[in-house]
This record gives sequence, C-alpha cells and structure tokens, in this order.
Amino acid sequence: MPLPAGSAAALSPGHLLRALRDEHAVLEDLVATLERQRGAVSRDDIEAVNDSVFAAHRLLGAYREARSQRRSVVIVACGGGDGRLEDLENAWGERLVAAVDQNRRLLQAAMSSGDAFFRILTGAQATVPQSYPAPSRAAMAAGGGGGRLMDLRG
Repeated sequence: MPLPAGSAAALSPGHLLRALRDEHAVLEDLVATLERQRGAVSRDDIEAVNDSVFAAHRLLGAYREARSQRRSVVIVACGGGDGRLEDLENAWGERLVAAVDQNRRLLQAAMSSGDAFFRILTGAQATVPQSYPAPSRAAMAAGGGGGRLMDLRG
C-alpha cells in the first residue's frame, strides 16, 4: 500500500486502518505458524518443522514490512515523530483539544449573536439582569419582612 503524496491532509483514516489490519494479519499468521511448529516438534515431524521454519522466516520479513508501513502512515498522520502509536495519540489529542476549543468559541459567539438578535426583535433591554432585583425600601417598610423569603409570623 503506497503512502499518499503530500501531507497528513491527504491521508484518510482508511490508510491507518489498513496498515494496522495488515500488521495484525501478519502477526496472526506468525503466531499460527509458530504453534504449528511446536506441534511438529512434539511429533518429531522433521518435514513440518522445516516448512514452519521457512514460513516463520517469510512471515518475519512480511511483519517487518507491515510494521514499517504502519510507522510511515503514523508519521504522515502526525506530521513527524517516530511512527509509534503513542505519537498518533499525542498528535490527535492536541488537535482534538484545539478543535473543541475552537467550537466552544464559535458556539459562544453564536449564542451572543442570537441573544442580541432576539433582544432587537422583541425590543427588550440591552442588558438583562442576571439576578432578582433588590426589594425597594417602600416594600420593606410596608412589611416586606426585611429581606426574608417567607413570612414566618404565622
């Protein structure tokens, strides 16, 4: 699987998924070959042992190539690094945090614009109080309870 020319923008998630699947498939084949090899040794089957040695050697080469391909894809996706999966997590984590922050700022701006537009349409005040108004002196003098929420006198 050749890497796309250009930057990480040209890299689709399918490239990384394909590279990981290829590496995984080779590892599964290698494990199965090694299990067959152990079985052949226990049965003293020299021909099967020889076959498994050659198969394991071939699969180790295929694994090195699949691993190299996966590392190349990770390096392209991260824009650098060593090609380790941790590099991918770190790079995408930073990008995700930046994207979330950008969306948060956009949503706040949209909400402010929406509030301003609603006030213009309804003719409401430019500033809406964010708390209950303080009781007036006249209401307190008339038995408003001195700022109590409830009249506890009976």
